[in-house]
Amino acid sequence: MTRAALAVSHWIDGRPAETADLAAALVNYGHFSTLQVRGRAVQGLDLHVARLQAANLELFGSPLASDALLGAMASALVAAGVDDATVRIAVFSRDMPAVERGEAVPTVLLVALSPPRAPPAAPLRLASHIHVRTLAHLKHAATLPLLHARRQAALAGYDDALLVDADGTIGEGALWNVGFVAGDTVVWPIAPALRGTSERLLQRALETAGIAQRHARVGLDDCAGFEAAFACNSGGVRAVASIDGWRFDVDAAMLGRLRALLAAQRWVPLASAR
Repeated sequence: MTRAALAVSHWIDGRPAETADLAAALVNYGHFSTLQVRGRAVQGLDLHVARLQAANLELFGSPLASDALLGAMASALVAAGVDDATVRIAVFSRDMPAVERGEAVPTVLLVALSPPRAPPAAPLRLASHIHVRTLAHLKHAATLPLLHARRQAALAGYDDALLVDADGTIGEGALWNVGFVAGDTVVWPIAPALRGTSERLLQRALETAGIAQRHARVGLDDCAGFEAAFACNSGGVRAVASIDGWRFDVDAAMLGRLRALLAAQRWVPLASAR
């Protein structure tokens, strides 16, 4: 029987994070990745590592060793005595003046452990929200507009927000990627967005399984051409029931195949990946 995280805890180098660390991490400049860990193993671990390394070079001008990333997560799990958790590894600097001067700076890895999660079973009812994230390709710390979009959607009676540009071109969800199903083909929007690890895992799996997929501009006015839609992030795949009142088939066979393909992806132990 595995031990699951029961509450939120924060760790740096295998020790509880101190108040000064948490205060430095509050500065709205940094990047992160969120992972589901089961038995101290992760799906798509190489994708998470590559994304964190690329973001670190872009935001801080310094390399980020894979051993450091894997060690930070593994040591937090060991110190907390848990095997299953939602892990958020955030990267920040204690020297923001140097960052602002354009210098390459060392970074700190803050690991947050919280209870493991899976997507709720209920399909999502989405409201479109005009917003394109700054530096959309990065999973960065500037999340206020995303959470505000979710709040606005909830106030209007929806479950979540779908981000679109002023022309109605669909980019991504507030905290997830979106895909569509047209017959036997999965369609991925190509507008600026964070290319999530679950999205990329699904794309790998679809290619291996020989299932057709394509990338295209998708607008709100294209919804009528799709049988189904889905959201995906580190929590898994969740059906979309509607977008702005346009309804989809939430029992589409492809949704079940997507969940099965994602579930079948290899879990890589953090220790053996180092």
